[in-house]
Amino acid sequence: MPASAYTDIVHSDKDSGDSGIHSPDNLSASPRKSSPSNSSRITGSPRDLSPLLLQELACMNVREVAARPVTTFRDENRAIFWKVVADHPTIFANKFAVAFDGAHQLYTPYRLEFPEKRNSMRLEADVPLAKDSRERTPCAVSFQCVGPVLIEMRRTRTNNLDERVLTPIQILDIVCRQSLTCPFIEYVAWLRWQRIRARTVISSNAANFYSWKSSCYRIPINGALALDLEGGKEMWTGFFSSAHVASGWKPLLNIDVAHTAFYKAKISMVQFMCDVLNERAGAYRNQSSTTRSSYGNTSQPGRTFTATRGGTAASAGRGGYHTYPPRTTHSTPQRHEESSGLLSPSTLYKEFSLSNHEMKILAEAVKGIKIRISHRKGAVRVYRVNSLQMPADQLTFKGVTEDGRETIKSVAQYFAEKYAELKFPKLPCLHVGPPTRNIFFPLEVCEMDTPQKYNKKLSEKQTSSIIRAAAVDASQREERIAQLCQQAGFDRDPFLKEFGLSVSPRMFETMARVIQPPQIMFGDNSKMVDPIVHPKDGAWSMDNQTLYLPATCGSYSMIALVNPRDQNLLQGFCQALYAKATQMGMDFPKWPDLVKYGRGRDDVVMLFNEIANEYKQTSTSCDLVIVVLPGKNSDIYMTVKESSDMIHGIMSQCVLMKNVQRPSPATCSNIILKVNMKLGGINSRIVADNITHKYIIDQPTLVVGIDVTHPTQAEERMNIPSVAAIVANIDLLPQSYGANVKVQRKCRESVVYLLDAIRERLVSFYRNTNQKPTRIIVYRDGVSEGQFAEGIRSACMILSPDYRPPITYVVVQKRHHARMFCKYSTDMVGKARNIPPGTTVDTGIVSPEGFDFYLCSHYGVQGTSRPARYHVLWDDNNFSADEMQAITYGFVDLRNAVYCLFRVVFQHVSYVWTLCAISINSSSSLLRRFSSNKSSVSYQEETVAVYMSPTDCPKLAR
Repeated sequence: MPASAYTDIVHSDKDSGDSGIHSPDNLSASPRKSSPSNSSRITGSPRDLSPLLLQELACMNVREVAARPVTTFRDENRAIFWKVVADHPTIFANKFAVAFDGAHQLYTPYRLEFPEKRNSMRLEADVPLAKDSRERTPCAVSFQCVGPVLIEMRRTRTNNLDERVLTPIQILDIVCRQSLTCPFIEYVAWLRWQRIRARTVISSNAANFYSWKSSCYRIPINGALALDLEGGKEMWTGFFSSAHVASGWKPLLNIDVAHTAFYKAKISMVQFMCDVLNERAGAYRNQSSTTRSSYGNTSQPGRTFTATRGGTAASAGRGGYHTYPPRTTHSTPQRHEESSGLLSPSTLYKEFSLSNHEMKILAEAVKGIKIRISHRKGAVRVYRVNSLQMPADQLTFKGVTEDGRETIKSVAQYFAEKYAELKFPKLPCLHVGPPTRNIFFPLEVCEMDTPQKYNKKLSEKQTSSIIRAAAVDASQREERIAQLCQQAGFDRDPFLKEFGLSVSPRMFETMARVIQPPQIMFGDNSKMVDPIVHPKDGAWSMDNQTLYLPATCGSYSMIALVNPRDQNLLQGFCQALYAKATQMGMDFPKWPDLVKYGRGRDDVVMLFNEIANEYKQTSTSCDLVIVVLPGKNSDIYMTVKESSDMIHGIMSQCVLMKNVQRPSPATCSNIILKVNMKLGGINSRIVADNITHKYIIDQPTLVVGIDVTHPTQAEERMNIPSVAAIVANIDLLPQSYGANVKVQRKCRESVVYLLDAIRERLVSFYRNTNQKPTRIIVYRDGVSEGQFAEGIRSACMILSPDYRPPITYVVVQKRHHARMFCKYSTDMVGKARNIPPGTTVDTGIVSPEGFDFYLCSHYGVQGTSRPARYHVLWDDNNFSADEMQAITYGFVDLRNAVYCLFRVVFQHVSYVWTLCAISINSSSSLLRRFSSNKSSVSYQEETVAVYMSPTDCPKLAR
């Protein structure tokens, strides 16, 4: 294989094959050697930054920037700052030799000459601001010289996993994005600044991009396209960029494709209203059509079910299903929805109004967005919407006539007298500006401010649309990255040139190797089928295989949220499921004890109660409830889990109706695998190789997974707390897991009361195996924690004062932007042309010091594979790189090899989070405790009771 084609910028004086651990001083770091076997050349999305300017940037000055008046948005901060730069050419002689972060920091490659050789100065400029009604707003910027910053990559050592918290990397990030955020390079007009009426000189390249945090998105102008997401939203495509220090202390620029949702550019608020209502109407129609498509009357032989609903015979009709709620406004043949079902501004009429239901939908959609007013010529103002108010012809305010008399007039009357008569006076008004002031504008005089990122939660359909659009194969993604880099213009960037930087147009190349997958053992059977399976491309066949340790399902019931006329389809599904379970060695009933029919979310709780009462009357128990859903619906799913797992304590399995209609062997096999795990069985186990046998099987090992799930921004406003989950194995294989869940203060990454949770996991392991773990391996999702080893050590000493097992602590990063591509087509796998499963990279793009590696465990069927990054922070077991990588890869042993170890260790975490979210949302008292005791330490942690395994879960109506 040829050598890796990367440019050595800074030569390291330590052996590149010897990398120590990021660990406290009292831990000794052992060398980690990697085997060069099975290596292949791959290219990654990080790009070289060259050269490293130790001389030119040695005296870079930092200045604190404070803008007056105080501004909130970075766009306005930049407008003020760059207007000051343009108005003071004697101080800023080279306007490209400054880098401003949009907030409070300014960097220059030379010392600015302040008046009278002072260390501070105050510069003023008149800037047109969108939030001010004046033509130009007097602003001032204060500069304070802080001192020089030495750009030395070896000084960026930090215990943070990203190696990005120190100033040199921050400076590289700011400089690389400066040309896309600076409002002038050439003397041309920039459309984006027109909304604040800036008339300064600006960049034609920056006009095409909008910067948001670490990403720059292509504005849908000048030929750029956007994906319509419905509801007044669209998807923009851009690139993510982030500077890193890699192996050999080389500075690299990580670039990847980015996708996110924005509000549609420059649409009127009347059009936005139509889009929002059309989207909601479409959701109702899709739900209705999905339910209708689930109905059929295919005749299949089988047992005749007793179809009951609410204790009585269920109706075969659709009387309980609804479509889009009817409007409560005037009926007229002009209403557009009667003909096409869609609203548009061109088909609205003067008396058009919204129903109460539509007002509620629109109020939720407009709250918090920024709008521009367009009824006054020559004046552009931007406001943030507080709420939706009454129609313009009903919303009144007190005014004063020309002769000084007080009068009360409506908003519609005011606009008719001062501007022009409103086209739609019965449409609602927007309350904007300071909440304490009564500033109202009709919808038709407002338009969406652009660009404006959508920060609320997307619907399932919108999320699916973005995923489908972003899921391109590896070759296409590589081409997109190259195209976006070319559009960004790094090769002609004047800021990079002035700072002495250049970005290589070629992707960084490094060597990778492929770890051989572990063999999988299933149960022994009499069909002369080898129970040991050899995975290929991260997958293996379940044909004629039996479960390693099958569970027993003594009885089960079924809840079908479909039309009772589909009972023949349900019978065929039950027959196929029974046949597959029997073939896989599981004791499973041929028919359900009860079949209950319902029509939606409200029926789920009632039907679970009916099943519980009937089992209670017969003094029997139920092991499982299968719930047939007409389609994907998160609300119904949450209700099912609340009823089954939290109220009645029984395992449940949801199945989509489309899978019931076509119960293929593969579908039934996947369902049985899930049911077997839920009932306490073991699907398969890995065949231990030398490393796994030595470190996992021969000695009892506790594998712990720790994760903290945070609420979304919308949930934060509801005071929804964070959920910490600690998952660990309870057997020696390890194959079975138990969990502890804690509810704690929102957005807190550290786990409150980690000691108690670890102690409970140790006790559970001891109860099931009668052995204490001789070593502990901890995988933490996302971030590191201070004092983590001390907490685990203290939990061990609670069991015994002299119990001190060695601990290895690994942090897993899943949400990163490092993508890898095979250089040679012979190394690519699958239609998506991804890197093969087991690909491991521990050179080139890894940290210059420390024990970390990238591991791709799964077979990328769709889209570009994203490897997980593992960073070993603490290692008492002194694992080598080969051993740590083999152990980690060996844990990935589901039906198909999955994205990373956390999909195995944390297969319960999403399930637990669902239960906790249900508990939090359904318990108003818990919410009140969190909201009324925000500063109280005693309410940082609440315990949520969940059922995690059949041994801890009381069966239904036992």
